[in-house]
Amino acid sequence: MGLFSNNKKLCPLCGAPTPRLLPTKVEDMPLCKECAAKIDLPGGTLDTMRVADLETYMACYEENEPLRDAFTETMRRSFGFLSGSLVLDTDHRLLRFGAGDSFVFGPENLKSFRITEDGRPLFEARDGVLYCHYSDVPDRVTAMQPAIDRFYMDVHDYERMEEMDRRMHRDDDDHRPVRFRPTFDMKEPVEKFAVELTLAHPYWHSFREEIGAPDFDSYNPSAAEYLNEYEDDVNGLHELAAALLYIMDASGTEQWDEDPYAASASAASADSASVAAAAAAAAVAAVQQSAAPVDTVAEIQKYKALLDAGVLTEEEFAAKKKQLLGI
Repeated sequence: MGLFSNNKKLCPLCGAPTPRLLPTKVEDMPLCKECAAKIDLPGGTLDTMRVADLETYMACYEENEPLRDAFTETMRRSFGFLSGSLVLDTDHRLLRFGAGDSFVFGPENLKSFRITEDGRPLFEARDGVLYCHYSDVPDRVTAMQPAIDRFYMDVHDYERMEEMDRRMHRDDDDHRPVRFRPTFDMKEPVEKFAVELTLAHPYWHSFREEIGAPDFDSYNPSAAEYLNEYEDDVNGLHELAAALLYIMDASGTEQWDEDPYAASASAASADSASVAAAAAAAAVAAVQQSAAPVDTVAEIQKYKALLDAGVLTEEEFAAKKKQLLGI
C-alpha cells in the first residue's frame, strides 16, 4: 500500500489515501480510487468542477444507487471498440451509457431521441410518439446497378486481356504487360448512422454515438447484398427506437410516413422485370464477347512473329493488335 498509495495527499472528499500514479484530480488535488470510481460525467466536465461541485455530484450519484441496483440489461447497442455503448433495461424502463457503476436514467430523464442516417432522420421520438421515416437509400442503390454492371464488364475485359497476354507471352513472361484488376470505388449511398438522446439531468444533457453503414465489396459488389445488410441495420435501429420509446412512454405509439412504394407497387414490379431483363441481356452479351476467337489470337501471334523478325515496328504491331481486339 505504501508503494502505490500517498498517505500525505489525502482525498478531499473522504480523507482516504490517494494513488501515487495517475490519480484523478479536482482542483489539482488527487482523489482516492473509491471516489474516482464513482465519477460518471461527460468528457471535460470534471475539469471545470471544484471540490464543492464534486461533493454535490457525489450526493446525486448516491441517490441514483437504487436504480443502479435494480438495473438488469435486456438490450445493448455497441458503437465500436473505442466508443461507448447504450444499455437498456426494458423490464424496469431504465437505460445507462456503458456498464459498471455508471448513472442509470429513468423515463423522466429521457426527453427525446432520434436516429439518423447521414443527418437525415429515420426515427425520432417526442411527446410519446415515434415518427418513422422512409429512406431513399433503396432507390439510390437500385440506381447504382448500371455502374455495377459496367464494373463487371470491365472485369471481364481485364480477364480476357490477361488470358490473351498469357497466350502470347507464354515463353516470355517477363515482357507481359502489367495490369491491375478493376475495383469498385463508387461512394456508398449512406456513410453512417447516429443515435442521439436528449436528457433532463443535472449532469447528462445529451448522448450521441455513430454507427458505420454497410460497404460495397470492392471486388464483388452486389446491390442485393448491400440492401440486405442495410435492411438488417435499419431493422435493428428500429428495434432500438421502439425500446427507447417504451422507456420514455410505456403507452407511446408509432407513426409512419406514407409509404412511397405502396402506390407504385405494380410499376415497381414492372421496373424490376425490366431491370432483370436488361441484366440478362447484358450477361448474354458479356458471354458472347468473352470468347476470343482463335483466329484472332493466331493473327496476333503472326504479327508478333513479324515484330520479332524486325519486319514490323512496335508502333505498327500495337496498332494492329488494337485493331484485331477491337479496342
